[in-house]
Amino acid sequence: MLVTLFACVVEDPLHTLFDPSEAGPWAVGRTTATIDDDRGGQLTVEVWYPATEAPEPAAYAPTIFTGLADFGAPRAEGTFPLVAFSHGNSGIRWQSYFVTEWLAAHGFVVVAPDHPNNTLFDYEPDLLTEVMQRRPGDITRAATWAMAEFGTEEEYLVVGHSFGAWTTLAVAGGEFDPDWVTTWCEAGGVGELCGLIDAGGSPPESPDPRVYGGVAMAPCGWYTFGETGLAAVSGVAIMGGERDQICPMSTEVQPTADRLGSPTFLQTIPNGGHFIFSVMCQVGPVQPECADETYAQPEDAWDSIAQTTTAWALRQWSGDGAYDEWLP
Repeated sequence: MLVTLFACVVEDPLHTLFDPSEAGPWAVGRTTATIDDDRGGQLTVEVWYPATEAPEPAAYAPTIFTGLADFGAPRAEGTFPLVAFSHGNSGIRWQSYFVTEWLAAHGFVVVAPDHPNNTLFDYEPDLLTEVMQRRPGDITRAATWAMAEFGTEEEYLVVGHSFGAWTTLAVAGGEFDPDWVTTWCEAGGVGELCGLIDAGGSPPESPDPRVYGGVAMAPCGWYTFGETGLAAVSGVAIMGGERDQICPMSTEVQPTADRLGSPTFLQTIPNGGHFIFSVMCQVGPVQPECADETYAQPEDAWDSIAQTTTAWALRQWSGDGAYDEWLP
């Protein structure tokens, strides 16, 4: 996001209406931590937070990508709301930094764990069933750690892409229905996650009652929650790419939106592919869409994605209907 951000002095900025399409009132800091996981092992997390200044944006190693965030920048004072971010299958915790940074600039602390055995650098396809079971717990543990370490509010929003969007729904109240999804898949139902269930997957860890909303980008797997298991998910908005070939609008994204509790909305990215919600096409040609110029180019959509996500997060956190102006 090619916007220069300056910290400004305002009275009680956290409770002032800000245009989510404009630079936020905070600079953006960033840090990386390794936290203990009570299930055994550890989780690597990235955190973006409101800062008082960010003079030198730092690259996201091992790439040369830079955004707004300065590594180790001084934290702004205050108790901020929390967002947890879940990356996609074989993604990485900072894969959508244009969103996580924009949220931090508008007053959110954002924590994003690497989902073990499911990142760009440690991907283990044979462990996907186990990854599916553990993903929701990765988010709840990262959120609990961030609440203590950064003194955030004790309820939070979840944002995720692809497998991370499924994780968002699971954490936000989706009720897993193994009997229904087994029947669906065996009857020929088409779905990216059918293979994981057929392989003997057990229910994922329980939803987190501390979650009050979020955004699911390019979600797959509505059928894992059965016909009615998403009705308990409220305050989660949906985004999808018009030309997504992995989680298509017609069979994955729209059915997800149709089954959610309210309030919600669905934003479609014109000509958008599956990876437009991340920087993965910039990492490499991970899918044909990355080299196809007829698709919407990620850099052209990132501002809209970040601004809509931030507007929805502010809307859910504050309850202020004025933010509806920035929702599609």
